[in-house]
Amino acid sequence: RPGRSPRRTPAGTVPGSAALWLPRPFAARWLKDRTKVGSRRVVGTAYIIDRDGTVFEVFEPTAWAFQFGLHWSPTRKRKFEQRFIGIEIASEGGLIEHLGKLYSFDRISVKTEKPRAEAYDHGSVYRGYRYFDRYEHAQVDQLVLLVNQLCDTHSIKRQVPYPTPEFYGERIAEFKGVIGHAMVRLDKSDPAPVGAFWDRLIAECSLRPVLIPVSGRAGERHLSETQAEALFKSNITQLSRLSTGAGSLVKGLIMELERCGTFIRLSGAQRGGHEVKYELLSGSRALVKRIATALGFERVTDTKLLVSHV
Repeated sequence: RPGRSPRRTPAGTVPGSAALWLPRPFAARWLKDRTKVGSRRVVGTAYIIDRDGTVFEVFEPTAWAFQFGLHWSPTRKRKFEQRFIGIEIASEGGLIEHLGKLYSFDRISVKTEKPRAEAYDHGSVYRGYRYFDRYEHAQVDQLVLLVNQLCDTHSIKRQVPYPTPEFYGERIAEFKGVIGHAMVRLDKSDPAPVGAFWDRLIAECSLRPVLIPVSGRAGERHLSETQAEALFKSNITQLSRLSTGAGSLVKGLIMELERCGTFIRLSGAQRGGHEVKYELLSGSRALVKRIATALGFERVTDTKLLVSHV
């Protein structure tokens, strides 16, 4: 029921009645504003776990809401969404690095600076980020309790796709169990790829890892998981060379294209520059131009992207 005020549950007492996704602090207030009836961009989740471990029940878990933002066929998307109970963990997610400091929300500002002590270093780039906001111990404690109770109450299979930080897309359309947002959308990085997080959830919720084959349905994807990760690493190197504003805009373009099954490889970026070359690997070249123009790029050709200096 979009727009309903969240119900607070004190830490340590999980409400009676699992997909995981994580945006930002003040998530309950943000989500309530985001899901006003009549909005064209409605999103929803049944539970929010705040930083102090407080669990908010936004609506009863017997109901459902669109939570994944999938670009599947309407019938397939609806069927998938109806089977999951959303759990959101308040977090600043992926962090960017600039001049030795870390920042959240892809914005360099004194308001978004994140202390390194509160960040997780993945050691390599994952979905466009190397650093991630750490989850609070109280949040993970409550998540374990909540997942266990939901599995018992709703007879949810205690299993999880394996390997856990991978992208599966429509290959898990029929999967029953516990999944993460990043498993369904390649442009998402949540839950963060923290091995200890998944290890604890698997151990304390008695989840059985289920190996999902790499190859999917014909026509589902144009890149293998290995190719996709290699492409991310290559593109992030190019993005880091561009000016902050240009890099953010090109990154936004890449994400929008990948939602539509179009992949490009960047090259030739200059330090602090506003122009980058690109190669179309799969998908629609016309879509590249259409989306880039809509995002406000100054010029788009078959091989180059130029962001305004202003």
